[in-house]
Amino acid sequence: MSIWNYCVTAHKPTSVTHSCVGHFTSETEVNLIIAKYTRIEIHKLTAEGLEPMLDVPIYGRIATMKLFRPPGETKDWLFLSTERYKFCVLTYNEHTGELETRAHGGVQEKVGRPTDHGHIGIISHDCSMIGLHLYDGHFKVIPIDEKGQLKEAFNIRPTDH
Repeated sequence: MSIWNYCVTAHKPTSVTHSCVGHFTSETEVNLIIAKYTRIEIHKLTAEGLEPMLDVPIYGRIATMKLFRPPGETKDWLFLSTERYKFCVLTYNEHTGELETRAHGGVQEKVGRPTDHGHIGIISHDCSMIGLHLYDGHFKVIPIDEKGQLKEAFNIRPTDH
């Protein structure tokens, strides 16, 4: 008799948690990107309807998902964060047909109380920063430079005036 247990999910998630629309796989094609807890589905919009392109597993439950287009880019990039305070920025390589990771990291703090209403993520209109509300009383900012590179994150403590 073994003392170890092995847990595995028998079925892929079916419930949609996040979605966004943009030009992710090509500058001319419109894509629907659907997050289902631990998976991302990328679909292409055609005259006949939606055509599945990719179904990708993500290590962690997706907490936020946003598309953005850095200055000088022709396609959108995908920002994801997980419930365990990890994030990544993904792009699509048209030549290989696969996703590429542009940036990744962690945004967990040693102190602070997690928000009661879940993670909130937003990207500025000029794509100069990513904002995350992960902890009560803290707003995390991840700056984005002119080349689309993520810089070191910092916290802002909003005041109640």
